[in-house]
Amino acid sequence: MFAVIDSGTTMTRIYIVDQNKNIAASGRTKVGVRDTSITGSRNKLRRGVEELFFRVLEEHKIADKDVEFAIASGMITSEVGLIEIPHLVAPAGLKQLTEGIEKVEDPAVLDIGRPIYFVRGVRNQYPEAKIQALRQVDFMRGEEVQCIGIMKSMKLAYPCNFVALSSHTKVMYINEKQEIAASSTTISGQLFEAICNSTNIGKSLVPVEGEEPGGYTEEELIETAAGCVRHAGLARTMLMPRFMQVLMHTDGHEREVFMDAAIAADDLNAFRELREQGYRAEHYVLYGHESRCRMYEYMLKKEFGPQTAIDIIYEKEELDRLTVTGSIAVALEQIRKL
Repeated sequence: MFAVIDSGTTMTRIYIVDQNKNIAASGRTKVGVRDTSITGSRNKLRRGVEELFFRVLEEHKIADKDVEFAIASGMITSEVGLIEIPHLVAPAGLKQLTEGIEKVEDPAVLDIGRPIYFVRGVRNQYPEAKIQALRQVDFMRGEEVQCIGIMKSMKLAYPCNFVALSSHTKVMYINEKQEIAASSTTISGQLFEAICNSTNIGKSLVPVEGEEPGGYTEEELIETAAGCVRHAGLARTMLMPRFMQVLMHTDGHEREVFMDAAIAADDLNAFRELREQGYRAEHYVLYGHESRCRMYEYMLKKEFGPQTAIDIIYEKEELDRLTVTGSIAVALEQIRKL
């Protein structure tokens, strides 16, 4: 057996994989590199990953000696993670990711008593690291194994776009050779969470006892939000759920849909930017929470035309399998050689 560690911005997930490459156990904890950014220390992240690892073993009655090694990916390899490992430069596919595996056995990095094989992230290729090239700059850590998982799990024609909808929205262009050629990222998921938890707008996005809906369809809410972002800008649109609650007849669900749609409408700039840079494909694979995927499906078809092909992955088991399948494809054969 072996472990797959997926540690991101806000969440860490660990899967224990058996000899048949099936998930035998799993667990998650709300700890990620955001904690390092906030505290200035890696200690909370390190302790969180270690505690989760041993808790999963204990809860599922898996003997410590039965887990031989761990494959780790995600923001855990960034400068605010547990060990900084340089990105691969796009285009990068399965071959480059496999060759870039980094073996670490230092308990000061992560003390789980077995070797850890870290998967490198991928960054865009751009002419020079100067401010004038900033719009071409982007990177990923963790999504690269999910991309490989999608490629291994689905029969697709390439080029194709994969879109991760989580704490970030990340649009990834996969070229004809099934390589990650470029990406474009927004902070949309964290923006929504920050608005909910750190502004007075958050209270307008939850149901209020006794209030009744205004009777608006989701399409009306989405189109209105998109129009507000287009003409008034995102910052002003973020204030509008307060207007909708205090001065109009709406309920919490309608206001939340409006906010989700406003953020998604702003995200469309990332999709347009990749296309403007020459990374064009008319097929999108969206993966993340179902309602968010459905909203982006609707907006992408409105933006790029009804002929746009869209697949959606939202079942929790399928999402878990993406990381595990991709990690196995990237690392397992290389580990056996090392």
